[in-house]
Amino acid sequence: SVTLYDGEGFTVIKTGTLIFVKFSGTIGAGSWDAKQCKYVLPREYWPPVEVNGMCCVSNGQTARTLIVQANGVIRIANFGSTGSSQQCAGTVTYPIR
Repeated sequence: SVTLYDGEGFTVIKTGTLIFVKFSGTIGAGSWDAKQCKYVLPREYWPPVEVNGMCCVSNGQTARTLIVQANGVIRIANFGSTGSSQQCAGTVTYPIR
């Protein structure tokens, strides 16, 4: 496996024909707060469609969504629910061609 990026809570790993994206950290507590990864996936590692995974918050208050967009942009976001400033963690894994 090869670590493509590891910073600001985001980790991106390629292993064989799979891409593994992890977030472990915090974002703002606002209802629509989000954090975008500074690393954008190279075109050959883009998912064919947007893929999402849930990020659990340590105190159980709320959940966030970890998103890998079809253009290689990676972000984590609240989607209108009450936010939390607590630690959260989640992963997304998808195949590449």
